[in-house]
Amino acid sequence: MTLLEEIQLRLNNLPLEKQGEVLDFVTFLQERVYISSSTVSQTERRERIANAFSRLAKLKTFADISDPVDWQRQIRKDRTLPGRNE
Repeated sequence: MTLLEEIQLRLNNLPLEKQGEVLDFVTFLQERVYISSSTVSQTERRERIANAFSRLAKLKTFADISDPVDWQRQIRKDRTLPGRNE
Protein backbone atom coordinates (compact mmCIF):
# COMPACT_ATOMS: atom_id res chain seq x y z
CA MET A 1 0.00 0.00 0.00
CA THR A 2 1.39 3.40 -0.95
CA LEU A 3 1.56 6.31 1.46
CA LEU A 4 -1.22 8.10 -0.41
CA GLU A 5 -3.45 5.02 -0.22
CA GLU A 6 -2.78 4.71 3.52
CA ILE A 7 -3.66 8.36 4.06
CA GLN A 8 -6.85 8.02 2.00
CA LEU A 9 -7.92 4.91 3.89
CA ARG A 10 -7.41 6.54 7.27
CA LEU A 11 -9.03 9.79 6.12
CA ASN A 12 -12.13 7.94 4.86
CA ASN A 13 -12.55 6.37 8.31
CA LEU A 14 -12.73 9.78 10.02
CA PRO A 15 -15.94 11.73 10.63
CA LEU A 16 -16.54 14.56 8.15
CA GLU A 17 -15.66 17.22 10.73
CA LYS A 18 -12.27 15.60 11.35
CA GLN A 19 -11.66 15.31 7.61
CA GLY A 20 -12.09 19.09 7.46
CA GLU A 21 -9.49 19.48 10.20
CA VAL A 22 -7.07 17.33 8.21
CA LEU A 23 -7.64 19.51 5.14
CA ASP A 24 -7.01 22.66 7.15
CA PHE A 25 -3.85 21.16 8.63
CA VAL A 26 -2.53 20.19 5.18
CA THR A 27 -3.31 23.70 3.94
CA PHE A 28 -1.51 25.15 6.95
CA LEU A 29 1.55 22.99 6.24
CA GLN A 30 1.57 24.01 2.58
CA GLU A 31 1.36 27.68 3.50
CA ARG A 32 4.11 27.31 6.08
CA VAL A 33 6.43 25.70 3.52
CA TYR A 34 5.52 28.33 0.94
CA ILE A 35 6.04 31.16 3.38
CA SER A 36 9.41 29.90 4.59
CA SER A 37 10.69 29.29 1.04
CA SER A 38 9.52 32.52 -0.57
CA THR A 39 9.90 36.23 -0.20
CA VAL A 40 6.47 36.84 1.31
CA SER A 41 6.14 40.12 3.16
CA GLN A 42 5.92 40.05 6.94
CA THR A 43 2.37 41.46 6.76
CA GLU A 44 1.20 38.78 4.34
CA ARG A 45 2.85 36.09 6.46
CA ARG A 46 1.01 37.35 9.55
CA GLU A 47 -2.29 37.40 7.65
CA ARG A 48 -1.83 33.81 6.47
CA ILE A 49 -0.98 32.60 9.96
CA ALA A 50 -3.99 34.47 11.38
CA ASN A 51 -6.22 32.86 8.73
CA ALA A 52 -4.90 29.40 9.59
CA PHE A 53 -5.60 29.96 13.29
CA SER A 54 -9.04 31.34 12.43
CA ARG A 55 -9.88 28.17 10.51
CA LEU A 56 -8.71 26.04 13.44
CA ALA A 57 -10.89 28.08 15.80
CA LYS A 58 -13.96 27.69 13.58
CA LEU A 59 -13.47 23.93 13.61
CA LYS A 60 -13.13 24.03 17.41
CA THR A 61 -9.96 22.00 17.08
CA PHE A 62 -8.88 22.65 20.66
CA ALA A 63 -12.33 22.73 22.28
CA ASP A 64 -11.67 19.57 24.27
CA ILE A 65 -8.76 21.21 26.14
CA SER A 66 -10.26 22.45 29.39
CA ASP A 67 -7.02 23.64 31.02
CA PRO A 68 -4.46 24.89 28.46
CA VAL A 69 -1.65 25.14 31.02
CA ASP A 70 -2.15 21.54 32.15
CA TRP A 71 -2.41 20.40 28.53
CA GLN A 72 0.87 22.12 27.70
CA ARG A 73 2.59 20.49 30.67
CA GLN A 74 1.29 17.08 29.61
CA ILE A 75 2.53 17.34 26.02
CA ARG A 76 5.93 18.62 27.15
CA LYS A 77 6.61 15.75 29.53
CA ASP A 78 9.70 13.80 28.65
CA ARG A 79 8.90 10.49 27.09
CA THR A 80 11.05 7.42 27.35
CA LEU A 81 13.12 6.68 24.32
CA PRO A 82 12.72 3.34 22.55
CA GLY A 83 15.18 0.75 23.85
CA ARG A 84 15.72 2.52 27.17
CA ASN A 85 14.49 1.18 30.49
CA GLU A 86 13.85 4.54 32.13
